[in-house]
Amino acid sequence: MPIPATYDDRPDIGQPSDPTYTPVPWPRTFLSWTGSNGDSIALTGDISGRNSPAGIAITKGPAGLGMPTFDLKVDQLPNMAGGLFRSTRATTRDITIPLIIRGVDRTSLLKMHNRLLRALNPDAGPGWITATEGDGVARHLECYYVSGAEGSETEENASFTWIKMALVLRAMDPYWYSAAERQYDWHLDTGTALPFLSNTTYPGFFPLRISNASFSPGGLVKAANDSSVEAWPTWTVYGPLTSLVLENITTGQAFRLRDNVAVPAGQTLVIDTRPGVKTVQLNDANAWPQMTTDSTLWPLRPGANNLRVTASGVGPTTLIRLHHVPRYLSYAGG
Repeated sequence: MPIPATYDDRPDIGQPSDPTYTPVPWPRTFLSWTGSNGDSIALTGDISGRNSPAGIAITKGPAGLGMPTFDLKVDQLPNMAGGLFRSTRATTRDITIPLIIRGVDRTSLLKMHNRLLRALNPDAGPGWITATEGDGVARHLECYYVSGAEGSETEENASFTWIKMALVLRAMDPYWYSAAERQYDWHLDTGTALPFLSNTTYPGFFPLRISNASFSPGGLVKAANDSSVEAWPTWTVYGPLTSLVLENITTGQAFRLRDNVAVPAGQTLVIDTRPGVKTVQLNDANAWPQMTTDSTLWPLRPGANNLRVTASGVGPTTLIRLHHVPRYLSYAGG
């Protein structure tokens, strides 16, 4: 039955309750799809025909852009009410995006329609949804096309110059990724830092250097993870050095190479801690046996992380670089 309630005050919808607050102008969110063929298509585009012969726009009802679904592991308690919580994990994410494709004529409509189908083809690999909020911050999600573009010629779904469809896309990794890598360097001389090239696996990345550090024994560097989701770094180590230790003082975890293991000058050690990757390679050769048994490929926890890097036998060309891409619960952050 409905719960009766009364209100003494009915605020004007859309007006802040604090009279000192000034509403912030906010442009609309821009959404695009980049296929594995490299074609980037605006999904919140112009369908008026004034600027291009055909365009795509999102209609009402997109779903799945916020929090992922979580799977809770629970042990049922015998002879008692309820259960005992064990763990949780984010599952794969399905996103539904209702679209309308409109052209000024049949030719322009079919051209845009076929362009979208080619970019969606999952046989060619995954694509990326990129959401850019009104503040200009962009985040992306790797997805595979599942369904929705089969076509329906009913009166409400198609006409001579427009087509409606509801795309269903599936993300194996349910977290949204920032469009910028965070980077921290440890070296002896800031003038000898090697150039950094951003990862081109995802479109739109650009490097963002945040901090430089030295190999001072007691020095700590505070690395920020501005998300509520763990971030998994990749370390690139340029020799010479020995006795390498990478510590996250905040979590009490550390990665260590055996004391007799050296990274000579001109050689590179890459430690990739990302889930599904988890590799340690010295000049492209497997270096897992060179880790100590108590080593951990640790993540950056949400918030501030105090990091310490120590090594022996370092020289002017020695450089240790950490870079990571923050992950988020939603296209808008979190």
